[in-house]
This record gives sequence, C-alpha cells and structure tokens, in this order.
Amino acid sequence: MSDKDQENPEITKIKDFVKDGRIDDAVNIIALYLGDSTQDDYLNRLEDIFEMLLLLHGGRIVLRFLIEQLVIDIPSLLENLSKRDSVLRYSFLLLLKTLCENECDLFLPHSEDLLNSDDPNVREADLQLIIFMAGGETEIEDESLINKIALTLADEKEFVVEKAIQALIAIGKKHPSFITRAVTNYAKEYPENEELKNAVDSVLKSIVTVEKIDEIVEEAPSEDELIEREETEIIDKELELKKKEIEIKKKKIELHEKEKELEEKIILEKEKTLKLKEEILEQEILEQETTVPTEADVIPKKVKKQLKKEESEIIDKEIELKKKDLEIKKKKLELEFKEREIEEMAIEEKEKTLKIKEELIEKESELSQAEIELRQKIIQEKKQKIMESELERADRKLKELEDKDNDADNKNEKD
Repeated sequence: MSDKDQENPEITKIKDFVKDGRIDDAVNIIALYLGDSTQDDYLNRLEDIFEMLLLLHGGRIVLRFLIEQLVIDIPSLLENLSKRDSVLRYSFLLLLKTLCENECDLFLPHSEDLLNSDDPNVREADLQLIIFMAGGETEIEDESLINKIALTLADEKEFVVEKAIQALIAIGKKHPSFITRAVTNYAKEYPENEELKNAVDSVLKSIVTVEKIDEIVEEAPSEDELIEREETEIIDKELELKKKEIEIKKKKIELHEKEKELEEKIILEKEKTLKLKEEILEQEILEQETTVPTEADVIPKKVKKQLKKEESEIIDKEIELKKKDLEIKKKKLELEFKEREIEEMAIEEKEKTLKIKEELIEKESELSQAEIELRQKIIQEKKQKIMESELERADRKLKELEDKDNDADNKNEKD
C-alpha cells in the first residue's frame, strides 16, 4: 500500500473499525470510499482495500460482507480488470486467491455466466478464479459448470483454452469421473476437431492414471444405478400425472353436479311458468263471470302486463342457462384436451426413458472399452521399458566381455 493511502484518514478509519469489530461501519465507509473514486483510480483503491483487509484480523469477514452486499461486484470487477495488462490483472487476481479457497460460495454462482462473456480476458480471469476455488476445501461438483468449462476447450483464444485445461485438471484431481465424462462427451460431438482432441488428451493424461482408474469406475454411477434413478424419476412423474388425472375427474364430477343443479333450476322455472299460466287462466275465467264491467276491463290489463314481464324474465333466464351450458361444454372440451396432452406427455417420457437406457448401455460399453485400452497401453509401455532395460544390460555385458578379451590379448602380447 502506498504512503499516501496509509496517511489517508479514510483508510485509517477503516482499519480502526475493523480492529474494533465494527464490521457494518467498516463496510459503509469502504462503500463511500470506493463510491468517491473515479474510473481511473477505482481499481487502485480496490487493490489497496484488499491488501489492507487481508492483513487484518476480521478483514475477510468484511470482504465477504462487501461482496454479499454488492459493494464489490465480482462480474463488474472482472470486466474492469480486463482493461489492465495481463501481469497487473493476474497480480490483482492473486489477491482473491485466499478468498476463493475459503469463501468459494461467493464466487461460484457467477462462474457459469462469466464464461459466457464476450471478452476473452474475462473468461480467462473467471477460469483462474475457478482454479483457485478448486484448490480450496470446497469440492466443485456442479456438472453444469464443468460442462461449461469443457466447452471453452474449443475457445477461439488459445490462452483461454490453456486456462480451461488447467481448471479441468484442478477439478479432476478430486472428481476425475466428472471431468472424464464431460470432456469425452464433448469431444465425441466434434470428432474432426484436432485442436479440441489435443486439449481433451491433455486433460485426460493429467487426471487419468493407473491409480485413478478404479476411482473413476467407483465414482461413475453404474448402469443399474442410473436406470434405477431414471425409473424413480419416471415413477414420480407418473404419480404427478395420476394426481392431475384425479383432479380432472374431480372437476368432471363438479361439472356434472352443476349440470344437475342447472337442470333442476330449469324444471323449477318451467313449473313456475306453468303455475303462473294456470293462475292467469283462472283469473280470466273469473273476470268473464263477473258482472262489473270496470273490473273486467282493468284486471285483464294487469294480468297481461304481469304475464309479459314473467315471460321476459323466463326468456332471459333461458338465455343465461344456454350460456352456462355452452361454458360447461367448453370446459369439458378443455378437460378432454388436457387429458390428451397428459397422455402424450406420459408417452414422451417413456420414450425418453428408453432412449436414456440405450445411451447408458452404450456409454457403459464405451467406458469399459476405454479402460481396457488404457490398461493395455500401460502394459505395453511396461513391456517396452523392460525390453529396453534388457537390451541395455545385454549391451553392457557384451562390452564387459569385449573389454576382458582386449585385456587378455594385451597381457599375452606383453608376455
């Protein structure tokens, strides 16, 4: 850290807060300190903060808080670092080494996205952080990330490919089977790509040894285990489909009950209508029999109005009932359509299962063949070494015999 920064009152205050265990205060003042920086001196200030905190007791806790609260944003940091030359960039990344090894969970979630960066320097820096993480106590078992790293073996930039090889080797020290499966599967997709093939060979030669063959076989799930796993997934999906079928049946029953209720309502409405008509007829008969002409003129008009009103209400209700009938039919069709979709999904899942089983059998066969070839190669190399050793020993004996003959001849000449 420069003398200027050491004399800086903000830096001094940060140190005091960290030493006193005032983590939140330290995080807040660092956020203000970095926020006041310009684009040119941001990385210099950040580098000084890292160097200071790594030397202080409790400094790593502060760093963790800074990253968790996005005061220090890892993706943005790597983007800024890409603008530096490789020496300065790598020296800054070294400051993150200890943190990567001990606080792997802070960096790992960003790793896969950063490998998609358009900037090759960012991709390389991310791979370097992955190498640091693989060297720590936490084991990298994320197969999605491992497959993504395997894809960078075909990167257009050679320095990124080299870093990807180092990252895969670092992870492969603890999980050779994951790496072997990822790189061999990727190489099979592009059998004509010689550069990719060479990169894959470099990785495999570094992680696959005689001692690790058994470990790879043990770590790799057996065909039976994989099939059992797939069957469990299928059973779970079938149970889910059955649950959906039960729900559909329930809905059908509910719709059927609603239909019955509607039919009952229609019958009741019709009964009311008939009853009303009967009452009207009775009223008309009574009116005809009465001797008061004024009442005979008034009552039929009232009855007619009432009748028209009732008829209008009945028509409206019948229209409403027809609409509901149409909605019920529509829902029935939707349910039938969903049932067909579920049946199609079940068929597709079974087809996928069969395909997966076939692929598993094929991969198991390929792995066994690769193991046999590797063992044969090792045996052949040992035989070659033994033959070379025997030839060297034979040459030495011949030379010794020749030397003895020469000494004997010289001795005879002297005599």
